[in-house]
Amino acid sequence: MKVFIEKIQNYDLDKIYDFLRKTTTEIKLWEKLENKTKILIKPNLLGAFKPEKAVTTHPIILEALIRLFKKNNKEIWLGDSPGGSISVKKVFLETGMKTLAEKYEIKLVNFSEGGVLLKKSGNTEFPITKYLWEADAIINVGKYKTHSLMYYTGCVKNLYGVIPGLKKSDYHKYHPDFKDFAGIITSLFSIVKGRISFNILDGILGMEGEGPSAGIPRNFGILFASESASAVDYQASKMMGYSLKQLPYINEFLEVENLSQDDINVDKEWDSFVFENVKIRQVGFLINLINKTPGFIKNFLTKYYKYYPDFNENCTLCKVCVQSCPVKAMKIVEDIPHPVIDYDNCIKCMCCHELCPQQAVYVKKSFLAKLLIK
Repeated sequence: MKVFIEKIQNYDLDKIYDFLRKTTTEIKLWEKLENKTKILIKPNLLGAFKPEKAVTTHPIILEALIRLFKKNNKEIWLGDSPGGSISVKKVFLETGMKTLAEKYEIKLVNFSEGGVLLKKSGNTEFPITKYLWEADAIINVGKYKTHSLMYYTGCVKNLYGVIPGLKKSDYHKYHPDFKDFAGIITSLFSIVKGRISFNILDGILGMEGEGPSAGIPRNFGILFASESASAVDYQASKMMGYSLKQLPYINEFLEVENLSQDDINVDKEWDSFVFENVKIRQVGFLINLINKTPGFIKNFLTKYYKYYPDFNENCTLCKVCVQSCPVKAMKIVEDIPHPVIDYDNCIKCMCCHELCPQQAVYVKKSFLAKLLIK
């Protein structure tokens, strides 16, 4: 399975269009879509963030795609379901989607409208937007970022947006653990993978640090594309500096598509390339020590290994976090300039951190946690 990678330092529409044109031609995408007319483009529209914040898929990537598909006589839908309770209209406006839709006369679709189909994988049932089945083919366009819960987010995690609205928070509520939640993403991927025809990962301006929304924009200057979402994530996470020991779910993603690491190929210049000094959340020696140390020493270490959401001075009391918290662990208290968190009930899913439009939520860490979480 080929992962195409192109060095593109800024959002140059012509260069991006040319890369996508060459890539789609090489994989014979147009022959595969010959009898398919309705194409749904699914970007990462996590929240109402302007493109320069590097939280959402940049509109220039989508503009190049729209031009390419229009040239091939396709009807284009553009849609997503942002996290939490934030207004979808505001998200479409701030991220540049509304402008694109008006310029190219394409259909904007809100996954929270139009109904759902219930699909089951194992013991888990997912309500998935009907648009995913009403379209003839899906183009998945993720954003290259670190993630405070999952460490990394790219193409496969982007598909979590096919679950409409606040229902996404319920899976965080019942699966707050990193490994458990990875299982949810894997199960969902096994259901929807057959609908995805092409995957793109926008790493021209990505994010490092406390992603997926409160991190630091970084100009990686890179664009990924492949028929396989899991292959993109395998290669892209390696280039960010992660090992598969840190991201065991990547192998699970590959298994869903009947791939192994040996099946993935890239041009030689990218085979062992790793970006320098990316601020990734790393599980180091002390985490392994905590897991392996028995008795009172382990209890002592875990007692002082703490991290939890807290607020900074950016809070405007917009209540997005309060309304989106899956366990209702937040409330507004008079004369306090930010929501109050009930830490006894907080499950550390970091939905508040992920969805805050003001970057007012940060991860507060104990001294030990600061050593372990970079």
